[in-house]
Amino acid sequence: MLHIMSICKADIGEQVLDAARACLIRSDGHKVTLAEVAREAGVSRPTVYRRWTDMSEITRALLTREVMGIVTAVTDVTPLRTAEFDATVDLVVRVAAALRDDELVAALWRAQREFMTPYVFDRLGTSQQGVLAILSDAIAHGQRRGQVRDGDPEKLASMVLLITQSAIQSRALVESILGDEWSRELHHALSSYLRRPDGEPPTIIG
Repeated sequence: MLHIMSICKADIGEQVLDAARACLIRSDGHKVTLAEVAREAGVSRPTVYRRWTDMSEITRALLTREVMGIVTAVTDVTPLRTAEFDATVDLVVRVAAALRDDELVAALWRAQREFMTPYVFDRLGTSQQGVLAILSDAIAHGQRRGQVRDGDPEKLASMVLLITQSAIQSRALVESILGDEWSRELHHALSSYLRRPDGEPPTIIG
């Protein structure tokens, strides 16, 4: 019985997040109320409040689900940690392109910059921490294969995140210059940063 109840609670949570996504897309990313989301989800406001205290919490949970869902979808066939070097970089670029083109992420950047900006300048969000963990694992795997240069995997992953995040958020600044070459140039930047120089022997760990 408890198992069934936990499933129902999970389903309601997803239902509310689906409703929040629909409301935000419909408003082109502008703020919506918790009451609107509850109506869209077909549940009461107290039901929503039992899980989230306000719309900011709902939006953060939704954004985490959106980002990690994109990462999962892109890397489902070839997990980052098992891919060869060029394929790994290609997967990172494909994730970046998917995030760049995502309807919800783009709408929030257009209409709620005050909500999104802290995740660029002040702190790492849950989805960014999740991406960092995946990148760190992939980089460590590449180092063990002698494909990625030496260095703390977490630090290298942090710089990959910064480079990629900047490329996504600032693309409009150079779109007239890069055009369709955006993905190729990002791939080159990440490859150059991570690739082990020719002839450099890998550090033996352990």
